[in-house]
Formats: sequence, C-alpha cells, structure tokens
Amino acid sequence: MASQMRKSVPELEMELVDALPGFSCSRCARCCTGKLIALYDSDIERIKPHVKERFCERTTAAERELTGARYKMRMVDGMCVFLHKGLCRHYDLRPNTCRRHPFIVSERRLFVASTCPGVDWASKQWEGEYRKLSKDIAKKIDLFLDLKNVKRNRSSRGAG
Repeated sequence: MASQMRKSVPELEMELVDALPGFSCSRCARCCTGKLIALYDSDIERIKPHVKERFCERTTAAERELTGARYKMRMVDGMCVFLHKGLCRHYDLRPNTCRRHPFIVSERRLFVASTCPGVDWASKQWEGEYRKLSKDIAKKIDLFLDLKNVKRNRSSRGAG
C-alpha cells in the first residue's frame, strides 16, 4: 500500500495526513502520561456525577487558545488522575479527547499522533466517528493552524 503524505504539526505533537490510518490500542498508556487531556463541558457533565475525586483543573491561556477547552484532566506525577496500574479506572466515562486518541478529525484536516504504537499505517479507516469525537477541538485547531499559516506567509513576504 502506498505510504501516506505526512506533515508534522509540533504544537499538537501530531502529523497531518491525507488518510486516516487504522488503529488498535496497545494499552501502553502513553496518551495518559505527560499529555494535555482537554475536557469539554460534555465530558465534565458525563464524568462529574460518577466521580468523587477532583479530576479536572483549569487550562492555561495557551492551552485554551489551542484547544478551546476551559478545563483539562488533573495530572498526578505526570499521569492522568484516572490512570491506575496502566489502566483507566473510569474507562466508560473517559473524555472525548481519550475516546478519539490518537486522532483529531476536522472538516479540512486529519491528524494522527504518530508516536502512538497502536497506529496501523498499512491500513485505512473511515473518519466518521472520530469526526464526531473531535467536534469540540476541531474548529479551534483549524483556526489556530490557519492563523499560524497567515503569520508565516506575512513574515515570508516581508523577508523578501
């Protein structure tokens, strides 16, 4: 099968691709460690009635700018507060950020966390479900990248 076109997007620690590869979770918990796990209102509404512990904290201005989320998962020693012995203690309640990982699917772009060992670059899949799970972050990511491209184009024109 032909290899995909990939372009690194360092702000997201993801790659922009032309087709969504396959995925099978390897349960490595890399996505639960040292990552920004954005929480949206729908996530908090789903989780809060079932979880007694403090699980969220406010995002920084930069995180909010990138994700549009006012909250993120609380980390303890660099790990998601829900992670215990390599497994999510609240898997059925997990945020949409976790449900769609390692993908973000916007109207115009497909992103893949290329370091995720569960990504199967040799296969392809339909992006429909990931598009639904990405709806809260997708517009913000597209806007962020569009503005970044405008700034880059302006600076390259001025440099000539």
